[in-house]
Amino acid sequence: METDKSGKKVVLNSKNTVDAVKWMTAFWKDACDEGGLGWDDSSNNRAFHSGELSSTLNGASIYIFAKRNPEKIKDEKGEPMWKDISHFNYPDGPAGKTPTYHLVSSHAVMKYSRNVQAAKEFLKHIHGKEQFGKWFDIEYGFNVGSTTYWENSPMWSTIDDAMKPYRYTGRGTRMIGYAGPANAKAGEVYSKYVITDMFAKAVQGMKPEEAVKWAEGELKKVYEA
Repeated sequence: METDKSGKKVVLNSKNTVDAVKWMTAFWKDACDEGGLGWDDSSNNRAFHSGELSSTLNGASIYIFAKRNPEKIKDEKGEPMWKDISHFNYPDGPAGKTPTYHLVSSHAVMKYSRNVQAAKEFLKHIHGKEQFGKWFDIEYGFNVGSTTYWENSPMWSTIDDAMKPYRYTGRGTRMIGYAGPANAKAGEVYSKYVITDMFAKAVQGMKPEEAVKWAEGELKKVYEA
């Protein structure tokens, strides 16, 4: 939890957060690529496709690219790698099902626009079931539906088994800024990688308690300023 439900009080510095950082630090040392601290957004894809990794926390881009390029992305036997790739939900944690985060995009119409009503009508059109459904099908399950309605799309009966876990991933999603609202302040914290850096600092040697305290301070600069 970053904040309480009001989104105004930072509650990050808790026993649960410290425990999470301790767990991540141990997991990193036991199972992760030490070079990961220097990666960009595409590095894990490349590492997986080249056989350097066997598992990674990632969306479906690894699978989709491998399937679209079977002659380029092969396993150690020279066979198309996509056939041996799958997706799984996070293991349950101490409190039960581990929450996930899916990238959320939104549209807005500026009040100063000369065509406010036309813009609103356009957004209604492209997000209608007929138009959005076409987009949803093209995304091949990687695009999590904004409501549970899309869990019943006919697409789920036709796509590869490897993509089917995405059908219900929206149910366990938590928005940025939890338990407060996903507002501009939550977006600022997210864009500054504060939570990511909290774990990274511990991985690099900072005591978990100190890493959490540092992140707490960074959050207060945003939420309580």
